[in-house]
Amino acid sequence: MNTFFARRRNTVNQKLLVEDLQLGYRSTRSGTYSVACRDLSFEVRQNEFVAIVGPSGCGKTTFLSAVAGLQPVTAGKLHLSGRPVRGPGRDRSMVFQHASLFPWRTVTGNVEFALQAQKKLNPAGRQRVRELLDLVGLAGKENLYPKELSGGMMQRVNLARALVTDPELLLLDEPFAALDAQTREVMQEELLRVWQADEVHDGKTALFITHDVPEAVFLADRVIVFSRGPAHVVESIDIDLPRPRHSSVKRSPEALAHVDHILDLVMRQGGKERVDDEDPATVTS
Repeated sequence: MNTFFARRRNTVNQKLLVEDLQLGYRSTRSGTYSVACRDLSFEVRQNEFVAIVGPSGCGKTTFLSAVAGLQPVTAGKLHLSGRPVRGPGRDRSMVFQHASLFPWRTVTGNVEFALQAQKKLNPAGRQRVRELLDLVGLAGKENLYPKELSGGMMQRVNLARALVTDPELLLLDEPFAALDAQTREVMQEELLRVWQADEVHDGKTALFITHDVPEAVFLADRVIVFSRGPAHVVESIDIDLPRPRHSSVKRSPEALAHVDHILDLVMRQGGKERVDDEDPATVTS
């Protein structure tokens, strides 16, 4: 076990345990086996919002797929609430970059589908759907179809669908990357508003993948920087910004200092050097 992990490990409030993890995949074209993550070790604590950043292609999404149970573990440990992750489970929900809504279902129908799949679409479940649609700002839009929604609205449906099953761990794979800059800013604030709501936050833990360093700093309790592939942890940075957070915190000296530090780490891993007069809010890996 590496020294970083030994310093961080805290089994009392531990939700996700990643210990000496190795992940890889075999090319369907060439048959070549590639290692995506090697000796990857850290923990995620109960109710913690953790963002993961790193150079493009370093293994972030492969790692998140493993946590979702979609990517087999080659070596090491990957435990959720003390149980090894061996496949998909009801204790996890995923929010993808693209909403992937059913075009023939309404907003309500798309959110209800998650409960139908788990055979939980009962009166209490339908009430939960209504409450979440109100929480994510879609009250009055329940009967619209995906073609009638903006990109931001579709991601609100996507978020409600992930939350409706009451998962222990929420996995978010660059959920705002496909949105325009203004909508992305709005959705970051909306995600925090939903996340900070008592009816959602109770018992929830989140793992958020992004290329956008300012986004990671704004959203997370902690940002973990992955190395270039095969990924391991370069540094884990506690984001000591008060909650609840509003957009104004992005311009605070504390937030900007975190962004500068993390961006330097990411760009070094990508083999790039920062330009001193470059605006850190516009640079991503």
